[in-house]
Formats: sequence, structure tokens, C-alpha cells
Amino acid sequence: MEISELSPKRESLGSNSDPFANSSEAGNNSENHESLRHRLLGPSLQKSGQDGVNQAAVSEIIYQASEGSKYFEHQKKKEKDLTKKVESIIKQAAKVSHQELEAAEVRVESLIRQYEATRDLTQTIVHVDCDAFYASVEELDHPELKLKPFAVGGGVLCTCNYVARKFGVRSAMAEFVAKKICPELVVLRLNFPKYIEKSNAIRKILSDYDPHHCAMTLDEAYLNITEYCANVNQAREEVVSDMRRRIFEETGLTVSAGIGPNARVAKIASNVNKPNGQFAVSNDRDAVQEFMCNLPVRKITGVGYVLERQLQALDVNLCGDIYRKSPLLYQVFTDTTITFLLHCYLGLGSTEVKPIDQYERKSVSCERTFRAISDLAQMKQKLLHVAEDLEKDCKRLNLAGRKLSLKLKRATFEQISRQRPTPKPINSSSDFYRYGLQMLEKELPITVRLIGLRITDLVDLSHEGPMKTFLKGQRRHTYRLEGEPGTSMDIPSEFKGPFEGGMGHPDDEEIGDMAMIIHGSQEDDVGAVDDYRSSSKAVAARDLRQELHHPSEAPFMPLPESETLPHSTDSGDSSTASVSCPICRNQVSADDQALNRHVDWCLSRTAIREAVKETFN
Repeated sequence: MEISELSPKRESLGSNSDPFANSSEAGNNSENHESLRHRLLGPSLQKSGQDGVNQAAVSEIIYQASEGSKYFEHQKKKEKDLTKKVESIIKQAAKVSHQELEAAEVRVESLIRQYEATRDLTQTIVHVDCDAFYASVEELDHPELKLKPFAVGGGVLCTCNYVARKFGVRSAMAEFVAKKICPELVVLRLNFPKYIEKSNAIRKILSDYDPHHCAMTLDEAYLNITEYCANVNQAREEVVSDMRRRIFEETGLTVSAGIGPNARVAKIASNVNKPNGQFAVSNDRDAVQEFMCNLPVRKITGVGYVLERQLQALDVNLCGDIYRKSPLLYQVFTDTTITFLLHCYLGLGSTEVKPIDQYERKSVSCERTFRAISDLAQMKQKLLHVAEDLEKDCKRLNLAGRKLSLKLKRATFEQISRQRPTPKPINSSSDFYRYGLQMLEKELPITVRLIGLRITDLVDLSHEGPMKTFLKGQRRHTYRLEGEPGTSMDIPSEFKGPFEGGMGHPDDEEIGDMAMIIHGSQEDDVGAVDDYRSSSKAVAARDLRQELHHPSEAPFMPLPESETLPHSTDSGDSSTASVSCPICRNQVSADDQALNRHVDWCLSRTAIREAVKETFN
């Protein structure tokens, strides 16, 4: 494939020293806390309505307001660690030889040809995004606020109207900071029943254009209108304009829309003419590349503050610079990152749109935030509440999991994660509490302000047989579901991005941290992430035998009788206990050796039966 003339020229392979001239500048910025000021601006800096705002003045107010707090110190530490990582990348890049760059260039060109072969320009994907959703809904009941700066939230702003944005106020900002920036700001408390009602009304309209649309959150959705446009014989721009008009007439709310050949392009395009506008990118390769190449890297969905700083250190500021620097990026970043960056540069994305519940769920989680505690009895109580919440979600979804993770956040906002496999799929609060407590006790003494539990390697109890249940893969790809707290699903990465309300935002941890400074006692459930790796039947059978014989590296230790919950079904006596064989379903002694022999026999018997059947066939 010939690279289009629209692509930026790749720099000379022999002049790779220029990008590293700003390493001393990075050090100076660190000393002057300039990068920290930028970090404290928060995750919503790229939202629409911020044009013309003096961001330097806003960042100074935030800096002074939070200086000295635990949150500030935590962010300061994270920024220091990131600066070290950026400096390490710069040093690593400086060591890349001319020969290595030449080899990388050949490999990158091969990857680009490979990715180009997957480009689909036959579909019309639309991303619909409500304008300042919570605030707009509130304006319907409070029309007197339309010309005044106001926001919605509690302690931390979930969204604000466009009048407030002109002052520099934005979502994910602490309320007291927002009022320092805009003293006349009016803040209303959240009213989710009202927002859900309006969201459902919008979704009903969207269903007329695509019955299988994907509603990501209360205020945004993806549609594939290819079939609809063909049926009504209308141009896609006319269809989307009619859709937006209907939404306004029937709900009183305005929406913005992006139109493109795939979800990634449509997502970015929906932000071009906000509020109450639409923008279309033609289903043409050159048009897509031209649109993407001129974008600042932070405008790309999936590029957050950390990756932005790393790319800027390598002189990559625009999406088009990705190609110009691609041989160097290939040498510095992982395969996953370089694949993501090349897909962004090429403007490639998913063209499949389906309801959110049709994506494969990867995990289920619950967590609670509270005032910092160090007493074990209090931590046990919080852990039990989280375990009970997780059980409710698992029972509602009819799921169990074979791995349990414990998440803790210290009083200093440092996060700890621990994970362990379980001898069998679990979905009861007694099991969650039991295994979670074992991991928690290993961290003592500790002062925490958050406790969370997550199960992974999920088992669908509604339709999976016992053999399929046990022969599950052990790892899963990391994704984050936006809009549905406590879950993670296998959703294409270009579908995901920040949205009104904070939940699921790439910098959601900072939002929660800031909320803790103000509220301290508020409790909240947030989304989860997890990994996935499929495995062959042979590997799975081996893993099964190993797990049944050696359940985990950290063997299960029964709790004292006083700590056992009433509905726990575990037995401490393996000589008398029995379990259901995952193959034949018969009850078998839970003794390690007996169970291992039985499973091996069942596997061998099944293999022999299949071999005989194949021979006769």
C-alpha cells in the first residue's frame, strides 16, 4: 500500500536526536510543578465549551486550593513517577540505532498494509451525545437557570452548563474549587430518576433508526444507520438531522452527533460542532486520514494524560505525527500500544454496533468509599457489606467467578490490588468475605478509605455445562465498561470515552479521590477492569487437573468458627466432604488424590469414547 500524500512525511532515520532535546525542559517543568498544574486541571479539560478560557489562571486556583492536602501529595507523587518514566523513555529512544529504525520502518509499513486490509467503508456509524445532559434536564424544570452558570453534582461536579464552562468550570471539578473560579455558580443535587426517564425517551427515538443501537451511558449511544438510510432513500446527514430534531421536539433536549465510517471516527466527530450540532466524515479513506491527522493526540478517544505526556516527549503532538515517528514509537512502546496508535492514525475502528448486553461480560465488582479507618473490626464490616453487594449482582446476573481480587486504597490514596484463584467458581457473600479477608489480613496494619472486591474468569450459571464451566481461560484483556458500574465487558476500545457524570471516565480515580476530600463518607460503586486469554482444550484440561490437585499457591485456610458466616457451605474435612465432578456430574470425594484420579479417569474415558466413535465413523 502506498502511503497517501495526506500523511505527514516520515522524518529522516538518521536525525533522531531532536525529540530528546526537551528532556531538560521536562526536568525544569517538574521542578516548577508545571506538569503537576496540568495534571490537576483534571480529565475534562478537552470538553467542549472551554475555548477562550484562561487555563493557566484556572490551574493556579486549583493548585492553591488543593496544595497541602493528601490528594495533592498523592498527585504530586504520581506526577514525579510519571516524569521519571518519561525521562526513561527519552533515554531509551536516544539509544535506538539507525539500523533498528530501518528495521522498524519495514515492520511498520507491513503492519499498515495489514491494518488497511481490514478497512470497511461500507457502513454509516453515528455517535449521539447529549449536550450537558444532567444540566440540560435540570434546565427544563428550572428555566431561570439557562442564562446563569450552574452545575449538577455533590462535592464534585458531574456536569455544568455552557455558561459555566466559559468561566473554566467543568465536570470532575471539586465544588469548592469551581466556586472559587466562578463565585456565582449555582449547584444542584443529582436526580437520577429524572435523568433515566429522559434517557429512556431518547433511546426510544433512537430505536426507530437502529433497533440494535448501543446505549453506552445515559447520555450517549452508537447507531448503525446504513440500513435505515437505504430504506428511506435519504442521505445520512439528513437522517441524523431529522433524528436530532425529533429528540429536541419530544424531550426538549439537544444532542450533538458525529457521522463516520466507524465508531472511532464518529465518536471524535460528535465533539466537533458541540453543542447542538453534527459533523460528518465521508466514507473515503483520504477524508478519514485528513480528519484524523490534524487532531491533537489528546483528542483521540483512549489517549489520556499519561500517554499524552509520553508521546509529547517523543515530539508526537498531532495524530499525523504518529506516522512520522512510527519507527521510533515501534521501538519504544509495546505491541499493543503501537497497534492502537497506528489504528488511530489510519482512522480505523469497529463497524459493529449491538446492544450493550450482547457484549461478553469480563468481570463483576463492587467497592465502597468511606472515611479512613484502621480498625480491623470496622474493615471487616465494610468488607462484608461489599461482599453482600457483590453477591446480589452475581445472583442477578446468574454468574460466578474463579478468581477474586481485593482492592484497597490507603489513606494516602495509594492503591493496592491483590488477586487469588478459588478452588471452585464462587458467587456467595460468604465465599467473597472469606477469601477477601484472607487477603486483607496479609496487608495489616493498614489504614484504608476504600475496599472493593471483583470476580473474574466468569462462569455463566444459566446455560453452561459443568465441563465448559471448569475449562475456562485464565487471563482476560483489559477493558472498561462505561455507564454500567461494577462490570467490565469486551467492548471495542474506540467505543469508550469520557461522558457526563464521571463514572467510567479514564481519570475516574482522581474524581473519586477529590470526592473523598470533600465528603469522606460517601459510598460509591465504580466500574472494574480485567484480562482475558482463551486456551485450548488440552491446556484447559491440564490446568483443571493442576487446580483440583493444587487449588492455589495460597491454599485456603478455614477461618475460626467465630468468623464463619451462617450461610457458608465450605467444609474443613476433605475426607468426608464431596464435590460434583465437572465431567460426569457424579459426587466424588473431595480428597485431593481421589478427586484427581477420578477426573483423570473421566477425561481418559471421554477421549477413548471419542476415538472409538471417530474410528467407526
